Amino acid sequence: MYSININLKIQNISELCSKEGTELIWSIIVMDSSGTPIYSWTHPRAPRFLSEKYEPTLIAGFINAIIQFGHEVIAQPQRIDFGEVAMGFFSQKIGNKVFWFAILSDTRDPRKATMSFLERFVEKASEVLLEISVVEGFTVATENIEEKLNRIVISTIKKLTRALPDFRSNDKKAIPLAIPITTLVALYISVIFNSYLLPIVGAIPDSSLKIIALLGLLLVEYALIGIASGIVSSRMLAGAISAYVASLSTVILALDNPLNVLILASWFGLWSSFIASLVGKYFDSRKLIAGER
Repeated sequence: MYSININLKIQNISELCSKEGTELIWSIIVMDSSGTPIYSWTHPRAPRFLSEKYEPTLIAGFINAIIQFGHEVIAQPQRIDFGEVAMGFFSQKIGNKVFWFAILSDTRDPRKATMSFLERFVEKASEVLLEISVVEGFTVATENIEEKLNRIVISTIKKLTRALPDFRSNDKKAIPLAIPITTLVALYISVIFNSYLLPIVGAIPDSSLKIIALLGLLLVEYALIGIASGIVSSRMLAGAISAYVASLSTVILALDNPLNVLILASWFGLWSSFIASLVGKYFDSRKLIAGER
């Protein structure tokens, strides 16, 4: 009966992780200041070599070697790529105790997002970790405490995983999703600008000032299209392509003079693509992605 309950718990965790697309985070290991592992969590679908080459005791030994070699506490998050796996780690003082935290992930993971996940986990789990590390070198973690820490891990991953991760984790899947959505947003923005702001610019009596105002208006309009594309795609390349295509779509609203608008849209589309690539890169680096199934 006990083994059945454990299997059901593992299955539930696996299903939840599958829905959220969290394959790139494989394992978390927490150690006390003596290097003794006091808690570890491994993804149910982690690669087989992980348990053989990177088990918690080996990671603890590696961290101990770093401590002895550096002769100081590493407070800032560090990252080492081993080729097949990346390890992020850092130490933090909680109360009067020092803990070491390590996370094993795929080398393709967004580094800032992975380290942000680890930092948030530490913030949420600090009280529980103090509870199970009363004596250095020994852990008093019970099944209920481990389940509580597991829930913290899953909930933190869920909050840091981007929406629709299966579509927005690579450019090939993000582009078909981002183009139609960004196009609709671009058309809406163009309608607003053409209906309310363009007449104001057209009413400016001075021709030179009118040209400057029109240029500024177009830069803002296509920048907003780029921002929308970057947010929707959360990818650098997909955002740039979607923004350019959406920018060209604004020609639909200019049936009286489509050629001139197409020329303007093609040039300002480059500006929009540039903005989209910056925004997409920013969001891509701060949200966890889904791995290839």
